[in-house]
Amino acid sequence: MRFNRKSAYVTVSTDSPAISTADMKTFLRVDGSADDAVIAAYVSTATEACKQYLRLALLTETFVMKADGFQYAGADDRMLALGPGVHTGSRPYILGGGETFDVAYPPLQSVTSVETFDRSNNVSTFSSDKYEVDLQSGRIYLNEGETWPSDLRAQDAVKITYVAGYGSGSIPDPIVQAIRGYVEQLYDGCEGMTAEIKRLLSFYRRGDELAW
Repeated sequence: MRFNRKSAYVTVSTDSPAISTADMKTFLRVDGSADDAVIAAYVSTATEACKQYLRLALLTETFVMKADGFQYAGADDRMLALGPGVHTGSRPYILGGGETFDVAYPPLQSVTSVETFDRSNNVSTFSSDKYEVDLQSGRIYLNEGETWPSDLRAQDAVKITYVAGYGSGSIPDPIVQAIRGYVEQLYDGCEGMTAEIKRLLSFYRRGDELAW
């Protein structure tokens, strides 16, 4: 059974911090400016840690996601990746489906392009008239009667460029609180997310789209 290898990375990140240094200093009850650079770095570190834990884009960032194809790994692989327990989700999300493609790190703001590479490494842009995008979930799905391109190369055949993230001023309050708590931990010399921080994040956490 062939695995559909995927990757996603940020190409542009120009948003302001999730929490300003001044606001974070007020939360920490820190006076003076001696630790400003350290606190700003901790805000950046905590934001990225929460992003990776949640599998959500928090700040506005431009991503490139690559995949070997549009098909998911087999249903057995997807079920095993979920782990033990009871899981709730749509059938395409759990079992995979040829007409949908879930993008990593939602919520999306826009999809810039969907490009494919054929066996001769020629690139083509898949028309946006052929698909719709659920921005909140990060799902790209085909319009009725459309199909994904075929005869593609074996590796990195799909390249999707998109803008994602809540934006620094629109991150849900529980996530902002979790970032604050994590910065406080780092500033106090502690490591790792506490159970309380994970509890704040748990409602928003998604599965790892890159694992399918």
